[in-house]
Amino acid sequence: MKTKTIIYSIGFLVFTSQLFAGVKYDEGRVQIDGIQLLQDSEDDNAYYYLTRFVKLSQKEDGTYEFLCIKYIGEGEQASGGIFHALVEFSLPQDIIDEIEAKLKTRIGENARIVGPVPMRQFTKEGQSDIGKFDVVSSILNNTEGEQAFTTNVLTSGFAPLLPNSKAAIAAKLTPSGTTLLWESLQGATSDVSVSVHGYYEAVVKGYNATISAEASTIYEHYSRISNVQSGYTKSEVRRVADQMIQDQIINVDVFDRSEGLGIDTKDMQGITDIVTEKLIELMFDTQTGWAKKPETEVAVEAGQIKGRQDRGWFASVFGGKDDTEYYTDNQYVRKKREDIKINKFYLNLSKSTTIKVPVHTSGNIGGIYNLMKDNDRYFRVVNLADSDFQKRTVHFQIDGGYTDAFNDILNSVSIAFRKTYNDGNDAATSDLLFTPNDIKEGKDFKQVAYPRLGITGSEWMDYEYKISWNVKGEPVPIEIPKAKDVWSVDNASLVALVPPFKKKVVDIDADRPAFKDSGVRTATVRFFVILNGKATSQRTIILRESDAENTLKIALYHDPEEPLAYQVTWYGKHGKYAEEIKQLKEDYLFLMTPTEDDFEN
Repeated sequence: MKTKTIIYSIGFLVFTSQLFAGVKYDEGRVQIDGIQLLQDSEDDNAYYYLTRFVKLSQKEDGTYEFLCIKYIGEGEQASGGIFHALVEFSLPQDIIDEIEAKLKTRIGENARIVGPVPMRQFTKEGQSDIGKFDVVSSILNNTEGEQAFTTNVLTSGFAPLLPNSKAAIAAKLTPSGTTLLWESLQGATSDVSVSVHGYYEAVVKGYNATISAEASTIYEHYSRISNVQSGYTKSEVRRVADQMIQDQIINVDVFDRSEGLGIDTKDMQGITDIVTEKLIELMFDTQTGWAKKPETEVAVEAGQIKGRQDRGWFASVFGGKDDTEYYTDNQYVRKKREDIKINKFYLNLSKSTTIKVPVHTSGNIGGIYNLMKDNDRYFRVVNLADSDFQKRTVHFQIDGGYTDAFNDILNSVSIAFRKTYNDGNDAATSDLLFTPNDIKEGKDFKQVAYPRLGITGSEWMDYEYKISWNVKGEPVPIEIPKAKDVWSVDNASLVALVPPFKKKVVDIDADRPAFKDSGVRTATVRFFVILNGKATSQRTIILRESDAENTLKIALYHDPEEPLAYQVTWYGKHGKYAEEIKQLKEDYLFLMTPTEDDFEN
C-alpha cells in the first residue's frame, strides 16, 4: 500500500463505490456476544452474521439429530457401537433476535440483521465445486491396524455452508472405540470436533481519492468625513482603509493499494493529475480566476458634505414663499463596504474490487451426554442377547462422490428393504427415498429399523434390499439387482449407495485468441455416453470467442467399461464445420481450431 499527499489545500478522500452488493471488508464490522456482524456494502443499516462454529442440527420440533448406540453381546465380535450426527453451520433464531436487539441499541433503530454471510466452498485443485469438512477425532479417525477404534467413517462430503444445509457423520465403532467415545461425550469437551473451511467475498477499497478546493477573497472598505463648524473655524478629517485578503487551500490525498489487489488505476491517477493542475491555474489567476481583485470602492469626498444655499431667482419666482431646506454646519458622513467571495470545488474518484476472505472454524460435539442421557433416542445400550426386545437399525447413505449427480442426471434413488422371518412367511418391509432436495439439504443419510423377534442365531442380522436409480429422461429406472425377483443380501449396519455407473471429469481447453485468427465465433461440443445400455447424448457445451476462461470442466456418467465419444462443431464467418465423432479417452480435451479451408462455404 502506498500513500502520497500534495499540500496546496484541496481535501481528497474516496469512499468505496459499489461494484455489486456484498459485505464491506475495511469498515462497518461489529462484534456482539462473540458474533461478528459485517455491514452491507450498499445499505449501512443491513448486517450479515458470521457463524463461529458448527453445531448439532435440530429438527423443527427441537429434537437433536444425533445418535450414539452401544451394543453388547456374547463375545468380542458381537459388541461395538454406532455414532451418527447431523451438524449445521448456523445460528438459532432466538440468538439472532437477541443480537439484533443489541445491534439496534448500539447502531440505531434502523439497524437490522438480514441473514448469514453468504459462504462458499473451498475447492480442491483440479476439481470443480468440491469441498469437504473435516472430522477431527482420535477415535473416529483411528481406522487402521489391529488396535483400530473405528471400522469405517462416512461423511456427506460437503460442508454445510448454505442456509438450512446439513452435513452427516456416521461411524461404526469397535468395542474399545465405543467405550472411549461414550466416556468422551460425557465431558464438557468430547473427542469429536468438526472443522469447516470456506470463504466469503467482500468489497475492499483499491483506489480512493477525493479532491476538494476552496479559495476565499475578502474585500473591506471604510471611509468617513467629519465636518464641525463653530464661528469661522472648520476642520475635516478623512480616513480610508482598503484591505483585500485572498486564501487558497488545496489538499490532494491519494490512497492506492491497487498493485497488491491487481487493479488498473492508471485512468484514475490521470484524472487526478489533470484536475489538480487545472485547479492550481484557476485559483491563482489574478486576471480571470478565483484570485481576481474586486473593483475598489471610492472613498467619501469633502464635496459630499451638504451645505446651506440661498434661494435663487428661479426658485423665488416659481417656488413660492417657502424657504429652502435647512442643513446644519456640523455633519458626519461615513461609507462602509464589505465584499466576501468564496469559491469551492469537490471531486470524488474511487475504484474497488472484491476479495476472498477465508473462514476456518471448528466446533466440538461435547457436553451432550448429561443433557440427553435419559432419552434413549440419543444414547442407547442394546443387549444383543435379548432377542425378544432387540431392534436393529440399518443406515443407507449416498456416496459423497456422487451427490452432484442429483443435479446432473438423477431424479431420485429409492430403496426397498425387507427382513423375512419364519421361513419367509412373515416379513418386515420399508421404503426409503432420496430426492435432489434431500441432497441439497444435506439429508444423504437415512435409516430403517427392524425387530429381532426372538431369532437366536446371527441370521437375524441378515436383510435384503433392492435399489432403483431413476435417471432423468428415462422411463425405466436402473434396478440393482437387475433381475426382478432377486434381492441383495447383506448384514452390515451401514450400506453405502454407489451408483451403477462411472463418473468421468473432463477438462475442455481451447485457445480463445486462435478463434479470432480463424474467424471462429463459437464452438459446440457434444458428449455421447452409454448409460444403462443405451447410447445417448448427455452433455453439450458452448465455447465462445469472448469467454473469459479458456478451460471448462464437466462430469460425464456412463456404464462401466463402455466408451465415451464427442463431436465438435465450429461456427464462424467462413461458415460451419462439423468434425467427425471421436472417442474420448483422456480426462483432458484440447480443441484445435480449424483452418479456413475446413469450413463450408
